[in-house]
Amino acid sequence: MYADLHIHTTCSDGSFHPAIVLHHAVKKGLHAISITDHDSVEGVAISMKEGEKNAIEVIPGVEISTTVDSGEMHLLGFFIDYTDEFFLKSLKRVQEIRMDRMSVMINKLKRLMINIDFNEFIRYASTNSIGRLHLANYLVKKGVVGSVYEAFERYIGFGKPAYEKVNALSHREGIELILGAGGIPALAHPGITKRDDLIDEMMNWGLTAIEVYHSGHSDEDTYRYFQIAKEKQLLITGGSDCHGERKGNILMGKIKLPFQFVDKLKEGLKDKLHNLG
Repeated sequence: MYADLHIHTTCSDGSFHPAIVLHHAVKKGLHAISITDHDSVEGVAISMKEGEKNAIEVIPGVEISTTVDSGEMHLLGFFIDYTDEFFLKSLKRVQEIRMDRMSVMINKLKRLMINIDFNEFIRYASTNSIGRLHLANYLVKKGVVGSVYEAFERYIGFGKPAYEKVNALSHREGIELILGAGGIPALAHPGITKRDDLIDEMMNWGLTAIEVYHSGHSDEDTYRYFQIAKEKQLLITGGSDCHGERKGNILMGKIKLPFQFVDKLKEGLKDKLHNLG
């Protein structure tokens, strides 16, 4: 039995509707998935209903964008109460920050003589949680670049001329938000963000797990973070980070997390609830 605990839908920057995600999960032979849209839980309820129809467990999740130094760090939250009022209000605020960021990035593109209409772009993105992947695909659609990769490399990747960081939550606030919604906070794709220096600090604030297995990790990354998880007694998670067809290849199922790690996450959740009681 296997799981993929990092999947995006049309409720953020994925190209698959939640129901289509479940269709692909069945084809990949997965027994559990987690919908982890960026700063959004709009796709969780429908995914859980579709999961029941297809005998696939859907773990309610989220991927929260946080600001650290001059860049970003992402946190995954598992088993969250996606109806929690404070949690939803906080996500709404981050979505508004994301919208403001896109406005700044489009203005930067205009200064580079790339004329894009902000309102047209918002209609194209068609979601409340807008990110750079939407903008990259839009630049491809408009013929500005030939690929999503080129969009990031030339214009919107970190340090590129149209880049703007997300001035959202701190990583401490992100962890506390997930904990407040009853979830398990995990550090997303640490092999990509490469901020191992912050792991101990985040553990002091309640970081519980780390994404050891990720489609963007090398074998060396996977080994390194498995050892870190073992040493620091962090729970292990993993997922493909599938965005449907937005990044070209459909990544779902590329990472097949053994179900023993899902069970460990559930045990961690029970321990947390026991301690709260």
